Amino acid sequence: MKTRERILEAALELFNENGVSEVTTHHVATKCGISPGNLYYHYRNKEEIIRSLFDQAIAFISEQEKAIDNGSSETLHTIEQTLTLLSTLNWRYRFLKRDLPIILMNDQSLRKKFHLVHQQQVTSLNHNLNKGMAGGLIKALPPRETMHLSKIFWLVALFWPTFLEVSGDGFTEENLEEGIDLIRLLNKMLMPDKGEKQLHLEDQI
Repeated sequence: MKTRERILEAALELFNENGVSEVTTHHVATKCGISPGNLYYHYRNKEEIIRSLFDQAIAFISEQEKAIDNGSSETLHTIEQTLTLLSTLNWRYRFLKRDLPIILMNDQSLRKKFHLVHQQQVTSLNHNLNKGMAGGLIKALPPRETMHLSKIFWLVALFWPTFLEVSGDGFTEENLEEGIDLIRLLNKMLMPDKGEKQLHLEDQI
C-alpha cells in the first residue's frame, strides 16, 4: 500500500474512533509509523486528508451505483441494493456523517462540493420515486409531495448518525442499521395495496 493510501486508512480509522476534532496530523503520522514531515509531503493539513476521504467516499458510491444500475431492472430490488450500499457507506465513513456540520463549517471548498452532492442525491431520489410511481410500485403523489418525500429520505440517510450522537443511543453498527430500517419502513408505507396496484396495471393494458 502506498504512503498516501496508508495515511488515508489511518486517518479514517482515527476519525471514526475519536471524531475529527480530537485527531491531529501528528496522531495520523504516528498511526502510520511515519514522521510528520513525511505526512506533510503528501497532505499539507488535516483538511486535505478529510477532502481526500470525502472524494474516496463519493467515488465508492459512484462505482457501486453503476454496478446496481447495470444489474436488476426490478425497482424494489434496486432500492434494497441501494440501502445495503448506504449501510456499508455509513459504517465505513461514519465520521463524515457524524461530524458533517463541523467538517462543512470549517472547510468552505468542501462545503461547496457537498452542496453539489446534496442536489444530485435529492434529484436522484426524486427521479427514482417518480419511476416507482410510474411502474405502480409506489403510491401516486403530487410533484410537490414527491419532492418533499425525496428530502425526507435524504434527511434520514444523511443525519441518522447525527441523531444517534445527540440522542445518546450510542454509535454502533447495529444502531446505524436502524436508520436503514426506517427508510425501509417509509418504502413499505408508500407501497399501494393489491387493489390499487391491480388497477394501475389494468390502466396500462
